[in-house]
Amino acid sequence: MKKNTLRLFFLLRYAFLFIPFLLTTKEGKCQNVDFGKSYINVTKGANGGTVETGDILEIRASFVVKSGTYDSCRFQDVVPTGTSFISGSISVLTNEGKYYKQFTDAYGDDCGWISGSNITIHLGYKSSASPATAFRRGRVGNTHKPSFYGSTCIMIAAYRVTVTAGTGTNVSTGGGNITYKSGSNPIQTYTFPANTLQVYSNYGICSNTVGVNAIGTETNGTFGSGQPRNRGTSSNVPTGYTYNYFGVNSPQDYYYGIANNTSTRENYSTLNNWSKPDNTSPTHRIFNVWDIIGDHTGAASQTAGNTAADTVANPDAGYMLVINAAYRIDSAFQQTISGLCPSTYYEVSCWMRNICSKCGCDSNGVGNTGGGYIPTAAGDSSGVRPNLTFEIDGIDYYTTGDMLYTGQWIKKGFTFLTGSSQTSFTLKFFNNAPGGGGNDWALDDISVSTCSPSMLYGPTQNPTVCDSNILTLTDTVRSFFDNYVYYKWQRSTDGGGNWTDVTSATGPVSPTWNGSEWEYITSYTVPTSQTLLSNNGDMYRLVVATSLTNLSDINCRFSDPTIVTLNVIDCNNPLQTELLSFTGHKENERARLKWSTGEESELLFFDIEKSVDGIDYTKIATLNCYNNPGEINNYSFTDPIPLTNKGNYYRLRMYDNLGKSKYSKTVLLSSSASTFSFISVINPFENDLNFEVLSDKNAKAEADLIDQTGKVIRKKRFQVNSGVSRLTIDNTSTIAPGLYFLRVVSGGVVLQRRVIKDVR
Repeated sequence: MKKNTLRLFFLLRYAFLFIPFLLTTKEGKCQNVDFGKSYINVTKGANGGTVETGDILEIRASFVVKSGTYDSCRFQDVVPTGTSFISGSISVLTNEGKYYKQFTDAYGDDCGWISGSNITIHLGYKSSASPATAFRRGRVGNTHKPSFYGSTCIMIAAYRVTVTAGTGTNVSTGGGNITYKSGSNPIQTYTFPANTLQVYSNYGICSNTVGVNAIGTETNGTFGSGQPRNRGTSSNVPTGYTYNYFGVNSPQDYYYGIANNTSTRENYSTLNNWSKPDNTSPTHRIFNVWDIIGDHTGAASQTAGNTAADTVANPDAGYMLVINAAYRIDSAFQQTISGLCPSTYYEVSCWMRNICSKCGCDSNGVGNTGGGYIPTAAGDSSGVRPNLTFEIDGIDYYTTGDMLYTGQWIKKGFTFLTGSSQTSFTLKFFNNAPGGGGNDWALDDISVSTCSPSMLYGPTQNPTVCDSNILTLTDTVRSFFDNYVYYKWQRSTDGGGNWTDVTSATGPVSPTWNGSEWEYITSYTVPTSQTLLSNNGDMYRLVVATSLTNLSDINCRFSDPTIVTLNVIDCNNPLQTELLSFTGHKENERARLKWSTGEESELLFFDIEKSVDGIDYTKIATLNCYNNPGEINNYSFTDPIPLTNKGNYYRLRMYDNLGKSKYSKTVLLSSSASTFSFISVINPFENDLNFEVLSDKNAKAEADLIDQTGKVIRKKRFQVNSGVSRLTIDNTSTIAPGLYFLRVVSGGVVLQRRVIKDVR
């Protein structure tokens, strides 16, 4: 930010801001004193974060004398409700945050104390200028320390608190006052405006997929691209800032620019290897010391960013917002964002870069190249470090922490949960650091994006199924947050152009924590009526949302862009040998399975597969065939593990050494006396009502479709086999839409399910 050899220039560029407050009265401006109040999150440090219960905050109030001398200087404040004071933390800091004075908590022994919840610090410490004492407010002149190049005094009254308020509680960090007077004029009191932060869970930045950017404005937060080096103004930068081109000494305090190259106009360069300070005449570097960089958008390395654009050779280089923030009195960027989804987590983030490594000026007024300069930290001459607050709807939610100079871009942001009916909010970025040497930064790629779940379909994205065979699809839904708990399956028969529901909305489900994410698995069994050869190419997908309302809103639900496409093939006689039967029964509390084949003219193998839920199967044994041509072959296998009351599903896979295979029907066996129940009902239904039942034996069943008056409007009889039977009441297209009841009776057991006839 500074050209260290231009002492006069620096004398004009002192800063006072602590944000977002500034004395703006006519009297204040004439008297050349300025004030500001803010806080830093000591616990979160340079990483930044939200304020959480137990965090340590440093409350800071700046007092800046730009010219003249003022008496009766004092800071007073009340420890915020929802916090507890940290003993021994009352102090005065330099603008770079270093301790200048430290005081005890007691009254009467030094210039600072606490009485109850009331903080008092007498300001002014030059021994020859009526300094503050324990009993007298002091005198502060513009040439006093802490000094900014000997011309301005910038001091910060500070104390620390521990946050005791619970998550979701608002804490007021505003209020308090500073007194001062000029000559014989009456004592003036400046009261700091209100400011509110919320104690909020520190989720960090979304670790899973991030959806569409909702910010909309400024080319979705990228600031666009073009050939001119300086793009022009932004309506999202408040009027407190003035737009300016990049030159030897601009943009100055209170100014901003939007450019694709931060070198000077007078000696344009695309290189960042010039000396610091660059004393070339004219200099390549703004104020002799700023980095020469390009924007961040689309960079091969997100931390390195793009190199400074050659605006002659590159007709479409990306732009970035660059802020000289020393005098910032309002937000650096603000935007009302609409079209948001309720009860949804959003990542609010941006990429930032500290662009000055040699902008420091110590409390003695010595610049970073001067003799005896005291660096902010060992080897750090960058001076005041940028520190921003993210505010939503007038409440602070996140601070970036001090951004050290690294010569790299860094992503800063947090995760925000919208309210149950919230569809918009106003986002502001505030400078949260005091002025003086440093605090110059670039900003790019602002984003407000949904924290979306990741989804993994099974068995594959392109499963193969034999004509008129069932197929079970699964989807594993994983998310960093456990709120995508409503879902439904959909089908498209026109290549994804239109989608219809094949299941009703389901939820809320209960995800489980897998060690890094929340997850749950849902499944859908494609009925045999939808696995005909004519269904080849049909698509299926799962849509998920955070509420039933969002599930019905195309803009507030989520589906993996990768979808399932069926590959239906003709499997008639894939093997020469016919599988004649597959049955099972309970024998000595174990499953006894039997099957038979026709003439075996080929080498065959039999995999016995077992499942506890009818979805996921595991091979438990493999048998070789007898290879006896000309006769029926009978086989059997007993599961060595005893059956349970819940039961197990068994099926047989018969295959040859070329990979051709055939599956048997499914058999359900349990240790209980009898089993007859619904497995699934496709609901709502249209032209056909498809359902599945489980039976532990071969039996007859009768199915009735009954309207709300009790009238049977469809009746059908079935032969069900031991295991799973897939049944259909067809020709339901002429039935009026509405609510019906499906009743199935077998062996004295009555099953009933409510179903809905729908027209889509």
